[in-house]
Amino acid sequence: MNFFQKYLLLPLFSCSGSFFFAQITSEWATFDESNSFLPNNSIQCLKVDRQNNLWIGTDWGLAKLDGENWTIYNTSNSGLTDNSIRAIEVDAGNTIWVGTTLGGLFNFDGTNWTQFNTLNSGIPTNFVRSIKVDSLNNKWVGTVEGLTKFDGTNWQTWTIANSGILSNNITSIAEGRNHMMHIGTINGGLLYVQNNLLTNYTLLDNSVPDNSSITVQVDKLGNPWYASTAQGLFTDVGNQVWMVFNVSNSGIPSNSLTTMKLDLDQNFYIGTHLNGLAIRTKTNEWRNYTTDNSSLPENHILSLEKDSTGNIWIGTYSKGLIRLHESALELTEQTTSKTEIFPNPAESFSKINFRNAIPPCTISIINQQGQLICLKENPSIIDYFHLPNLVSGVYFIEFKNELWNTRLRLVVY
Repeated sequence: MNFFQKYLLLPLFSCSGSFFFAQITSEWATFDESNSFLPNNSIQCLKVDRQNNLWIGTDWGLAKLDGENWTIYNTSNSGLTDNSIRAIEVDAGNTIWVGTTLGGLFNFDGTNWTQFNTLNSGIPTNFVRSIKVDSLNNKWVGTVEGLTKFDGTNWQTWTIANSGILSNNITSIAEGRNHMMHIGTINGGLLYVQNNLLTNYTLLDNSVPDNSSITVQVDKLGNPWYASTAQGLFTDVGNQVWMVFNVSNSGIPSNSLTTMKLDLDQNFYIGTHLNGLAIRTKTNEWRNYTTDNSSLPENHILSLEKDSTGNIWIGTYSKGLIRLHESALELTEQTTSKTEIFPNPAESFSKINFRNAIPPCTISIINQQGQLICLKENPSIIDYFHLPNLVSGVYFIEFKNELWNTRLRLVVY
């Protein structure tokens, strides 16, 4: 029995991190079983609460990190009846909601634990994969046997048997515009639920890029973004028009994604199965961090979160928890160095190519006097553009949508 197993058999404890020293290399800090009170090195899920505490789900229980202090909750010292944590959510009152593989759903108000399982509630199974508290304080629970909504009194469940959904395996839940709930599944496409009415969208019937998605997040416009298992990152830009970012049209390093976090500045942090951490910045630049080019200890990422002080928390498959501050990434810098056009200089009427694919946007060509020469609405992802008839000179090509804006210099000869 190791040091941490001994501690986990004791009553609930809270310990200062000063007893241990996280492995810190430049801006990267690693917390694992050997240098912290982390109960297990496989980080299944992460969530920051309303007081900026980090909650960490593992197969050896639930951990809370408050600055330098660790608190561990497990079956021997809390109301948890299962140590395998798969989902964590926080409601408006800062109550913590926890999903497990065998014990069902729990909530914890800081003092008391309440359990919801198949014996005392409407959840269809005790294996909970995802939880979302919506803006009306409804609790949406994704299980391996269907989707459940709990309004505080009543339970409503959607399954293959009672609603016609194509998969009971619910992986992720997010809230979009007008209380629309966006739900990801394994092999069942996407579910949109509004006013308790459910619509299923699939690859076959609606050209959804992938019928399996691991994480869904909603941007500031209310559009859902999906991290998929085989087709990369994609979004519904409106009326089931899909925009896809994959290895063939963007800087994303893998199509096999495991998790995703979208921050308030609209930067995407994306976990992959074997290719480390990918970041898509709000200026549409792609970056990739792996064991080869950073202090990331492992390329298999399971979970991601970001706190209010700018720390990015990375949960790995077997190497513990990583902390990286956003200042090290310089994400706020407005730069177009990664967005390039070629050839440059170019001829009038010629085809110009983009180093990275350009998302749907308005494309403007402006001369040196600031006059608009050409305006084109681009409804899809493109990696090239045909120039109109232009006289020799210097121009600026501007790409703009509601999330992104950049301008490149072009010489026409």
